[in-house]
Formats: sequence, structure tokens, C-alpha cells
Amino acid sequence: MSDSPVQPLKEWALAQQAILDKTNIRLAFQVVPASSFADRKNILLATNNLPEITPMSIQELSQHASTGIFLNVSQYVNTMPNFKQFWDSIPALRMGTVGGELYGFQVVQRNETANGFGPVIRTDLLRRHNLPTPTTFVQLLDVLEQLKRIYPDSRPYSLRNGASLQHFRTTAYMLGSGFDFSGGLYYDFDVDGGKYIFGPATQEFKVVLQFFADAYRRGVFDPDFAITTSQQFQARMTSGQSFYFNDNSGFSIDYTQLLQRAEPTAVLEAIPYLTNSFGQRRAIAYNTTTRPTFYALRADIRDPATVMRFLDWMYGKDGSDITNYGMEGTSFRYNAQREPEFIPEYVNRFLNQSPVYYAVFSDAGITQLNFALHAANTEASFAIRRLTGEWDDFTERYWAFAARENLPGTGALRQPVPVPPLSESDAERVRDITIRLSTYLEQEYNKYIMGTEPIANWDRVITEAVRLGARELEEIYNRANAPYK
Repeated sequence: MSDSPVQPLKEWALAQQAILDKTNIRLAFQVVPASSFADRKNILLATNNLPEITPMSIQELSQHASTGIFLNVSQYVNTMPNFKQFWDSIPALRMGTVGGELYGFQVVQRNETANGFGPVIRTDLLRRHNLPTPTTFVQLLDVLEQLKRIYPDSRPYSLRNGASLQHFRTTAYMLGSGFDFSGGLYYDFDVDGGKYIFGPATQEFKVVLQFFADAYRRGVFDPDFAITTSQQFQARMTSGQSFYFNDNSGFSIDYTQLLQRAEPTAVLEAIPYLTNSFGQRRAIAYNTTTRPTFYALRADIRDPATVMRFLDWMYGKDGSDITNYGMEGTSFRYNAQREPEFIPEYVNRFLNQSPVYYAVFSDAGITQLNFALHAANTEASFAIRRLTGEWDDFTERYWAFAARENLPGTGALRQPVPVPPLSESDAERVRDITIRLSTYLEQEYNKYIMGTEPIANWDRVITEAVRLGARELEEIYNRANAPYK
């Protein structure tokens, strides 16, 4: 299990204890730091030394299913009534197959409310210095440059996980290109009725590079953008050193609360999505139906029939309640409608931590960052915020804003398209192409952002990326997606 820095995994948490009480199955976690999780998993895959159950992506399942390392669970679907209910009602789950066979159980979202990556800025500083709320990316850089002049020691625009190119993942689509997975592939709703494109191998990606190059040249982009961690990002946003980010816009709620401890009038507020140079306002929401996590079983797992009954229980009401609320009588109880509710006395133990809900999630061992197959996120966090009084007018305004941006036709947010499964041969080809492209491109990006190469020279990079297989990558995914589109 990947140990999230915002919700550390606790061995033998309440949910694990409750699962043992209900099912006579004891779960033991192999906890790995998030920073080394991918490398650790690759070693386990290469050495055929996986634990009995391991979280995987659809790309990993596609690449490794042919080795026989995973159990083919297709034969068990009809014996799992809780899972079968989701399988029959959520068509996207069918996209989690490889060659028509199922090798992992996908996480289904529980009553999820949509938001996504979005622009967040210190609106109190805009008001204090009579600066306009930006409506375009050009205006954004102008405003941030003015704030830099007023606060010369600041880093106006901060980000997290710079080494993993998070700035491209959060912002490239909004700027008119895209960057999602497989080294830069993404789904563009606005091209030919929707298709997969390898963003860095397009002319539109030069606009993305130009935006970050301008931000860097004007001194508003964090000079350490390439190495900034999640912890450093949070520290800069909540200490007042930075004024703007484009990431999970829901961070604005928690970060404002932390900021206001030292500066009561400070506000980090989500603003309407910015218009790009093509006249578009566009963004991708977080998926409210499924998560991109699949739990795969080792091929030689002991007593698979019992494991299937257990996993099916996890998809059912009892399993979902425990894995999203913890232990009945300790962290939650049922109301008259037989719906789980957190116990105030339990939640109040964490009032000195911020945000409270992540502290509760960590202690109870619950929700989507722990082991849950029908996983809550916003449902549980909303309940805790209301219980502790953290659900204030600011929080209400944020989620009303997110709802407006989700309105079809007027809002900027679109629900993501699930990644299609690949054949074994295509998955192998994608892995080879992706390694070549990533190895080459990751040496190039920062040259253009930091100004050591002019943006016009990116045409040479596009040519090389095409030679290395960018167009073939697009063709593979568009062909795989065709039956589902």
C-alpha cells in the first residue's frame, strides 16, 4: 500500500479490526512510502514476488497480465452479487478488462461530489492592492508579477511534485494541450469529437511551455519548481510565501484555515477557470464513478473462493460502511435510517489536527487512500466538517462554485474518459514507446521553461518524439478506445 503523506497508513487501524470481527479475515499491509512505491512495485512485478493483493493501474495490468502473475478473476464475477451489481450498472468497469478478461477489482466511488484541478489565488491580496481577479492566463501572470513587486521575497506561483511534472498534469489541458499518462498522452474532447493525443508532440504544447517560460522569466513561478515536494508546496501556500496554485482546488479550504491561524483575513479562494489563448475554458474533473485503482490478486493466492467472498463483502454495505467509517460503536454508529454517522466524541479527539478529516481517516484506516473497494472521499469528509463546525460559509461557497463549473454547457469541467484496456501486444509496445519518449522528453522540458532553449526549437523535439513513436502511441489508444466510444 502506498503511504500517502496527507493520510499516513496506520497498521491495525479500526477498520482492519472491524473487518476481522465481521469476516474472520485479518489484513496485513506492506506499507511503502509514496515516493518509492512505483519503484518497489516494479521490483515485485519483475521478481514475481507480489503480496496476495496489490493495487495496480489498468496500464500495469495490461503490461503484465500475459506473464501469468495475476489471477484471472473473470470466472468469479457471477458469484459476487455486490460486485456484479456494480459491474452491470457501471459500463466503465468493462474497460478494466485485458483481452476481455478481468485481472483486478476496480475501486468504485461512493456518493462522490465532483471537483478537480483549478486556479486558486489569494483574493484578499487582490482586494488589498486593488488588483483584478484574473479571467485569462495572460491576466494571471500580470497580476502575479504585480504581487511579486509588492512582496519581493515571495514565490507567487507554487506547485507540488515538480519532479513528476505535476505542473503539466494540472495545467496543460486548461492551456489548450494536455498531459496525462504514458509520458504525455491525454484525451481531448475538442478534437475530432474526442480522441487521444500525445500532448508534447503537438504545436499546442508550445503554448504550455510558453506560459511556464513566461512565468519563470517574470519571476513569479517557483524557481525550485522542478524539485518542489508536496510538503514544501503546502508550507509555502500556508505560510503566506506563495499566492497562487493550479491543482486540486479543494485544497483552498484547508489551506485557508491554516493561513488564518497567523493571518485571520487571508483567503485562498478558487476562482472561475481561466480562458486560454484559444478562447477556451476547459478542465477535467475528478471521476465521480470509479477510481483508476484496481486490486489484483496473485495467481497462486491461497483459497481464491474465500478471497472472492471477502472482496465481494467489501463492495457491499457492511464492508463499505466499515472501510469508510471505521468501527461501529467506536468511530461511527447507525442512525434510524441505517446510515453510518461519525461519533462526535471520537472525531473531537482530532480537533487539534488540520485538516481533522484526514486525521480521522488515518486513525480509522478508511476511505479511498486506504483499502476500500466502494470508497468514499467527499461523503466522509463533508460529514466530519459538518460535525466539527468546519463546514462554514467559505466551504459552502467552494462546493457551490464546483457545482457551477460542472454544469454541462456552461461550466469548464468535464468528467474524464476511462483509459481503455489494451491487448497484451499493444501493452508491451506502449511500454517500450513510453520509456523511450519519457527518457528523451524529461531531459528537454526544463530547458524551455528556464529559457536556455527558445520555444521555437520545440519543433525539433516534436520531430524526435514522432520518430520515437508518439503517433503510434495515439493510434494504439484510439484503436483500443473505439469500441467504448
